[in-house]
Amino acid sequence: MNDLAENQVPVSAAEFRAMKREMERDPAPLPVENGRPRVHRLVEDLPPVHLELEPPVRETWTLSIGGLAERPIELTLDELRELGVVPYQSDFHCVWGWSRPRVTWAGVPAGRVLDAVLPSPAATHVRFGATDSPYASCVPIEQARDGLFALELDGEPLSPISGGPLRWLQPHYLWGYKGVKWVGSVELTDRLNAGPWETKVGDVDGEVPQGIVDRFAELNELAKDEADR
Repeated sequence: MNDLAENQVPVSAAEFRAMKREMERDPAPLPVENGRPRVHRLVEDLPPVHLELEPPVRETWTLSIGGLAERPIELTLDELRELGVVPYQSDFHCVWGWSRPRVTWAGVPAGRVLDAVLPSPAATHVRFGATDSPYASCVPIEQARDGLFALELDGEPLSPISGGPLRWLQPHYLWGYKGVKWVGSVELTDRLNAGPWETKVGDVDGEVPQGIVDRFAELNELAKDEADR
C-alpha cells in the first residue's frame, strides 16, 4: 500500500486486532533463513532503529540536491514545503522482522524534488545521505521518485528520534533500511553507489519479498471489512 490521498485513516485498534488474528491464522509468506521462515510480527508504533548514538542538531536544516542535474539546488525546510506537502500512507516493513501497517506521514513527494533539479538523461540512481553521519542509501531513480521527504508522522512534526526534521521515506516495497533519517544530501548518479549499511546487510536492492507486500495489502482490506461489521 502506498497512497497519496486526501482522506487517510490510520489503523484503528479494531483493525489492528483483526490483522493480528489473521496473521496468527495464516502467516505472511516470509523469507527463509537457515531453512526456517524468519519471524515477522505486527507493531503499533515505529521502533527507533538507527546506528547513530544521537540525532544531529542543527539550527538551520537544508537539503542539497545535485550530481547529474542541470539545476542543482539547496533548499531550506520552508522552501521544500513550498513544493507542496501532501498526506501519505504506507505499510512499513523492517528487515529485522516487523511491520507497521498504514503508517500516516506528510511530506513532499520525492519526484517533485527531483523534477525541480532537472535530472540529466545519464542519471540512473539517486543516493540519499544523512547529515553528520556516513549512513546513505542508493536506489534506482524510479524508486527514488516513489519515496517521500517526510516532515510529519502520525499528524505531528517528525521527531528527531524518528529522523526529524527531515527523512527520506522509502517506498513501501523496500525494507526500512533503504530509507534515510536526517537526510541532508541527494546525489543523482549514473551508477549504484551503495551506502555502508546496505552493503553490510548484503542486499543493496533492499526489496521486500512480493509475498509480504501482497499479504499486507490483503490484511488491510480484511481488517477494514471486519472493523466495519
